[in-house]
Amino acid sequence: MPTLKRFRDSRVLMYIGDHPPPHVHIKLRDGRECTITLHDFRILGRVDGHEIREALAWVALNQFALFHQWQEYHP
Repeated sequence: MPTLKRFRDSRVLMYIGDHPPPHVHIKLRDGRECTITLHDFRILGRVDGHEIREALAWVALNQFALFHQWQEYHP
């Protein structure tokens, strides 16, 4: 489960061999975690968008690279 990016209150991860659709996980310092779909940036989990605003912006900015990485981890 490589950490792709660290922020002050969260980190973005992508689990190798994870289930479709292509997505990343955002884990907060308090242990809560959510999934962000790479197609439409849908938040799945018990986290509000304002809590992960910085991580969401980074995911959106790096969407193409994250799709590429997903394909490498999930051939």
